[in-house]
Amino acid sequence: MARASMMQPRNLLIALLPPLFWGVGFTISKPAAAQFQPLFMMLMVYTVIAVIMLVTHREMPRTPWPRMVIISAFSVTIQGALMFSALAHVDATTANLVLQTQVPIAILLGWLILGEALDARKIVGTAIALAGVGIVIGLPQEKPPLLPVLAIILAGGTWALGQVLARLWSQDSGLIVLKGNALFGVPQLLVATLVLERDQWQSIVTATPLDWFYLAFVCFIGFYAAYAAWFTLLKRVRVDEATPFVLLMTPIGVVSAVVLLGEQLHWPQVVGGIILLLGLAIVSGVLARRMPAR
Repeated sequence: MARASMMQPRNLLIALLPPLFWGVGFTISKPAAAQFQPLFMMLMVYTVIAVIMLVTHREMPRTPWPRMVIISAFSVTIQGALMFSALAHVDATTANLVLQTQVPIAILLGWLILGEALDARKIVGTAIALAGVGIVIGLPQEKPPLLPVLAIILAGGTWALGQVLARLWSQDSGLIVLKGNALFGVPQLLVATLVLERDQWQSIVTATPLDWFYLAFVCFIGFYAAYAAWFTLLKRVRVDEATPFVLLMTPIGVVSAVVLLGEQLHWPQVVGGIILLLGLAIVSGVLARRMPAR
């Protein structure tokens, strides 16, 4: 029986970079968002990215602008508004884990919109991964607040939709997709922060050097480097092959939250993280590839 082709080593390396950068960057974004309003913080981040891309990459996005507006709205503005607003009410460890619901949503959307295969292996692996999320959320003595958790799940869903639409509509290379998201996301974020937030200038004048370091790290590592690798990956492999690697953000985020923020690591996080990794291995086909051919 024919076996599925193995991901090329170069693509595998690229696939490992986004969850590493996202995991650590997401952890650092919690203290950054404590100083800067979430949408205002994203506005500054994407403004810097837009300037960098305009200087280093003269090519402009070829994707029609109405489609880029929609892609950036889901991938940047709506996702950011939901995610970073909720982050103020839950710890980084819980947020990292709940956010992984974006993986099954992305696989489902890839099946519905792109016609990608949805087989028993992906369904079983996704179920196991979600069981790991359930253990981390449901077993601690102090349950996370419901509304922020629902906002994080919805943020993951909007992000997943943005990635699927980028795969479907984009006519650009990975970095130019990032450039398009920045160029079209900045005006959306500007309007959103002016309407929904206040005291933006006060957050700037009261920021410490450490606050600016957090913001710079989120900008250059958590967003620019992570999304440059991510959009490059989406041009090389299918969405259902790429999205399982996002689950690696979970153990990376948990460890970085413990090390960098001093959050407590309890046994539900350990057990849930192991189960999440098992689900990732099944969904991505790693276990099947290691089995000898018959």
